[in-house]
Amino acid sequence: MSRFVPPGSYQKTATQINTNLYGKAQRRDQTWVASGANITNLSGGLVNLDGSLQAENDAAPSAGFVPNGSYKLSTENISVVLSAYCQKRDGSWQWATLDISRYITGHGDIANIDGELKIQ
Repeated sequence: MSRFVPPGSYQKTATQINTNLYGKAQRRDQTWVASGANITNLSGGLVNLDGSLQAENDAAPSAGFVPNGSYKLSTENISVVLSAYCQKRDGSWQWATLDISRYITGHGDIANIDGELKIQ
């Protein structure tokens, strides 16, 4: 898995695991626009190109699951959300999400609890 997909027991009973970054990015004309990027397979950082968050090379390790990059200078309300299709106890499946913006690996297991992603 990618460095932006946290380890955890949830991976045993979840599929279609993705990590997305969301925020409000400033455009060249100084207006702000809702923006985001799928960072599941991101290997570097992010840059804000006129309100669009794009991958950029960045060898520095990121702190937690929020990528490094120049986008941080012109993007606010940054959040990173883990999403997955999780199996419930009754065998059915449902979409679940968990904000991992401040999650630190090793500070609790991310688990699938009856179709919900939770930090235990």
